[in-house]
Amino acid sequence: MMIGRLPFLVIFVAIVTAAAMPAFAQNSAHQSDTLRVQLDGFRNDKGKAHCTLFNDNDPPAFPEHGEKALKQGEASSISKARAEIDFTGIPPGKYALVCYHDETGNGKFDRSLLGMPKEGYCFSNNVKPKLSAPNFNQCAFDYRGGDQAVPITMLY
Repeated sequence: MMIGRLPFLVIFVAIVTAAAMPAFAQNSAHQSDTLRVQLDGFRNDKGKAHCTLFNDNDPPAFPEHGEKALKQGEASSISKARAEIDFTGIPPGKYALVCYHDETGNGKFDRSLLGMPKEGYCFSNNVKPKLSAPNFNQCAFDYRGGDQAVPITMLY
């Protein structure tokens, strides 16, 4: 009696699985929305890399007010002068990044008594500051959704 029901059970499982496939595909496609910050140019592999992602809701907050940023991220490691930090779950829009190399591992961007950087840093669009930090518009880029890489080189 059980053997007679086996083909029915196999067909039922196949139908349920086929019906659920679009939902699984939609969910996995949603998970691929990733803004990948690809950092290079580290002078060593010590410490960690940190990035702060700002959106255009409060442009004057960039780059100094990380507490007003949309998200912050940290690379698990630096290897061969490279690191990657992924931001997921962000909608398409205009963003700007500021990143730094926390060589000392103290969780902050170290500066000299005169305020000069003691650790590496960088901004999206590879903006190189002159006498002061760049503003949001100089560093802004459009995130279109999906997988998008933003390559940035560290400055020391």
